[in-house]
Amino acid sequence: MLLLMATCLFSNNAFAEAVEIDGIYYNLVTKAKQAEVTSNPNGYTGEINIPETVSYSGVTYNVTSIGENAFKECKGLTSVIIGNSVTSIGISAFRNCSGLTSVTISNSVTSLGSSAFYGCSGLTSVTIPNSVTSIGNEAFRKCSRLTSVTIPNSVTSIGISAFRNCSGLTSVTIPNSVTRIGEYAFSDCSGLTSVTIPNSVTIIGSGAFEYCSSLTSITIPNSVTSIGSGAFEYCI
Repeated sequence: MLLLMATCLFSNNAFAEAVEIDGIYYNLVTKAKQAEVTSNPNGYTGEINIPETVSYSGVTYNVTSIGENAFKECKGLTSVIIGNSVTSIGISAFRNCSGLTSVTISNSVTSLGSSAFYGCSGLTSVTIPNSVTSIGNEAFRKCSRLTSVTIPNSVTSIGISAFRNCSGLTSVTIPNSVTRIGEYAFSDCSGLTSVTIPNSVTIIGSGAFEYCSSLTSITIPNSVTSIGSGAFEYCI
């Protein structure tokens, strides 16, 4: 059973082999010719540039994903550029990378996993590309220095606690594509002074804006049919 789990990481009957190429570790799927960035036993530091392709033993692999926990707790990591072939950023991929100050997310990425950038307290701004359709639960939670974030029109849902405890965030514009603001999505964003909620939103989750103590005004559109309990609690 353990052998089966180790060799079928990506798809049925696809053999995955973990190798180091130019300082980055990958799980290689020989059958699909795909590569997933995985964790470094010694951790990652400094600047990381994730390429679109890598070559190993004469075979070229497309780098399609950043795996779960790939850079977790790499506090010495300072910047990341993600190649255009990557489509997904896994759960807790950059969790608690407190030294990370810059990240470039390519236009090929469609999903940000839960807790993807949780605790990246050094990040000051993030641009989410137009390819992303969902922001996972706690994706940017505790990014305390995050002052601005661009959410594109491709995003349809903002996950539970997605920006919770982002105390440096001062304003946010939610695009017309979003239909649901998840529970506690912007809870404890004490620096948030203004929010624009579009006519596309139908649900504002419980505690969505609780403890946003600097929020002075907000317009709730006619499209909203449900406001969860405590959605604006302690917005003094």
